[in-house]
Amino acid sequence: MVTGDSRKKLIPPTQLRVKAGFVVSSPQDEDKKIILLNEGELVALDPKENNKVAFKIHPGNLVGVGALLEREPVRYIFQATVDSSITIINDECMESELKSLPVWLLAVIKAISARTRRINESMRSAKTNNPLASLASFCKFFKGDEFLQTKALLQEFSWLTKTPIPTATEALKALIRRKLVVFHGDKSCLSIPNADLLGIFADYQKAKDLDKPWLPFCLTLQQKRILVLLSTLENGTSKDSTDWIAFFKERHFEMSVADWLQIQQFEWFVEKGNHLLSLDLAKINYFETALKYEQNIKGTV
Repeated sequence: MVTGDSRKKLIPPTQLRVKAGFVVSSPQDEDKKIILLNEGELVALDPKENNKVAFKIHPGNLVGVGALLEREPVRYIFQATVDSSITIINDECMESELKSLPVWLLAVIKAISARTRRINESMRSAKTNNPLASLASFCKFFKGDEFLQTKALLQEFSWLTKTPIPTATEALKALIRRKLVVFHGDKSCLSIPNADLLGIFADYQKAKDLDKPWLPFCLTLQQKRILVLLSTLENGTSKDSTDWIAFFKERHFEMSVADWLQIQQFEWFVEKGNHLLSLDLAKINYFETALKYEQNIKGTV
């Protein structure tokens, strides 16, 4: 129960009217906040894509739930396109409100937040011109230990992407054949054994759509051996180009400058200052996983 004293400490949300062009939130902001759009329109700009518009926010929608409740990084810049009215719920306000809520309700709020984020991500990543890639992108946001209702998953995917249920069902069967998704019991529920692998499969499908070679499946035997060698090093191991070439030669790999330049296209290294190239084990793992499950990805299992 909330006492009279605790009620006095409740901090109300902030109501603001902002002009067109005003930035209401960005990744550089130190304070996390939820923004509810009352009137007007906001756009989400992606800094990694030269501030390209990723999606729009309409009255009644809110953003920033994951950032405030789950401390996730803010990805987009949110800017008003017209004069707008917004409500801001910051850390202090949220903390004062949460003190009055029972633990079970807090758990429900976080569950809804996670589900909303997953749906929003799937909406932005789904490609309806390739239902198989779209469904893989959708499913990769579910946790591996979750048991999902098959019918509900297909209905939700169909609603989000406007994919007909029969088409979505065929895409699901293709994922099942590749063992990227697993049925349980009477096929009324399923699970995702490896969410990262679904993301890799979606990337492979997108490369096929563009009729482009997919780099993990283009490695020569020597490049595969180099991949294995690099996987044994510590993440962030840094050397300049000359030292990396010498490193490989010391381990009996034939390595010309042309060979080295070809390896760099795989993005196994990240450029640092002072001409250093730092090893990126996440990318190394991506290639290793792709090669380990090549038959699943290609559909030859």
